[in-house]
Amino acid sequence: MTGDRLARASLRLDAIYCVALGILVGIAAPFATNPVGLPVVLLVGTGIATALWGVYVWRASRAQPLRTSTRLVMIANIVASAGLAVTGLFAGTTVLALAAGVLAIDIAAFAVSQGIALRRMQRASA
Repeated sequence: MTGDRLARASLRLDAIYCVALGILVGIAAPFATNPVGLPVVLLVGTGIATALWGVYVWRASRAQPLRTSTRLVMIANIVASAGLAVTGLFAGTTVLALAAGVLAIDIAAFAVSQGIALRRMQRASA
């Protein structure tokens, strides 16, 4: 698969994941507040922000130059993954620690696929 195709596929899958996760977090917020030990407002806000980020990532998959938008999303994914990993380490509940850890791994996987796509695009242009 070419770098461009991999980048677009990775960004689109990332976008769908973010929108679906954001909606799920928003809907589940009232039920999840006690197990994760976070306020409903924070969970709903996180869900909305995640879904909106997913919309941005979908648009980024159509942007030109594709390298720039792929790089930006990859960097954001690295930062988000690291933040979630730290959150998991200091979480007040086991449920929050596990959820943060799993999400950190998922997001890191998107960053890796975007990095591979960028590497392929670089090789193709050289």
